[in-house]
Amino acid sequence: MADRIACSCVTCPQCGSWVVLRLQQELGSDQSKIKLSCPAPDCGKNFEIDWKEPRTFDLPISLFERGHFYRSEVQE
Repeated sequence: MADRIACSCVTCPQCGSWVVLRLQQELGSDQSKIKLSCPAPDCGKNFEIDWKEPRTFDLPISLFERGHFYRSEVQE
């Protein structure tokens, strides 16, 4: 098993955490916008993003499973 996963992410407009887009969010879209909720424990903001916003990162499995991460945890 690989120790890193390539995934699409966006930043939460309230707290700045990167939010991991789960597979069902990526697959089920014929629309131009996705509705998300920030999973960071101290945030929980609901927001919409455009399909062009996400960026792809190679994340350690532990960060991917958590569903959010901070800039300091990722090498760009």
